This record gives sequence, C-alpha cells and structure tokens, in this order.
Amino acid sequence: MRKVIGVTGGISSGKSNVISIIKRQGFKVIDCDLINHNLQKINMPIYNAIKEAFGSSYFLDNKELDRKKLGELIFHNENEKLKLNSISHPIIKEEVLKEINQADGIVFVDVPLLYESKFDSLCDKVICVYLNKETQIKRLMERDHIDYSYAKAKIASQMDLDKKRDLADYVIDSKGSFQETYRQVLKILEMIKGE
Repeated sequence: MRKVIGVTGGISSGKSNVISIIKRQGFKVIDCDLINHNLQKINMPIYNAIKEAFGSSYFLDNKELDRKKLGELIFHNENEKLKLNSISHPIIKEEVLKEINQADGIVFVDVPLLYESKFDSLCDKVICVYLNKETQIKRLMERDHIDYSYAKAKIASQMDLDKKRDLADYVIDSKGSFQETYRQVLKILEMIKGE
C-alpha cells in the first residue's frame, strides 16, 4: 500500500537536513524543486509556458531561462509571482503524480510551497520542518550573506511558518543540533511506518 508524505518548511528552516536523513533511511523522495528546474530547461513544458507568458526578455543569449531576472520580478511583484505559479504548479503537480504512481510503499514529496500550491491534496500526511522566526532570519543572513531586513523580506514572501506548523500532521523543530533533528526525524518515520 502506497503512503504519500509531504515535507515542507520555510526558507533556511532546515528542510534539506531532514530530507537528507529521510533519504539515508532508504525512502524515495520526490524533489519538486528539481522537477521544476528540469522542466525549465530549453523547450521543456515550463520553459515554453514562461516564454509565452513573460516574453523573451527573461531569457539569456544562449536561450536559457534567466532565473535571476525572473526571480527578481516575482520577488517584488505579487501578481507576477501568482502568474508564474499558476503556470508552473499544475505542470509540476502532473509530473509529481506520475512519480507517485510509479512508487511503492512510503514515498516522500519535498515541496517548499506545499500549502500555497495545494500539493497537500496529494499527501496522506504532512511533515513541517519548523524554526522560530529569529533563528530563521539569523540562519538565512549567514547562508545568503544578506542583511537583516532583506532576510526578513525573503521570509515574509512565503507563507508564515507558524501557520504551516499548525496545518501539518508532524512537526520537526530544527532549532537544535543536527543530532536533535535526526532523532525527531527517526521518531516520526517510526510513527509513519506504524500507521
């Protein structure tokens, strides 16, 4: 019997660590960012849809998508962000469904924007990797070498992590050491296996 578990979190909340632990335990993980990246390659479905919707000014001389330029546009413009999401999310969802249907047993889906893109409808259960806002800002500043206000703005551009935590079935608090996170992940994996 197949069981689909969504894994979400916020920017620099520690989700990558959690995903790496899950993979090390031998579980299949479907990576939505990787799927998105692959579908944005030249002449792939998202690439073509973006070209049609946004025009050729968002593409480099070598015909590749200018991710940086597109990222700046959607970061500063909510309507453009919604437009991009309405193009890419259904295409990604279709690909994720294909991969889910080919999987057996417990399969994890790594989706940063799980609730925003309604991917929770594909999942039996959801894990949220949680971090309090101040620690999240501090980690993001260190990771991306940015100042406090920019880190705060980047975090504010995503759905509030407290809200994601409240919607999730399982919560992993990643403020502590890697070992503490590791223990929480193993405990949740045992619970999922036992259900």
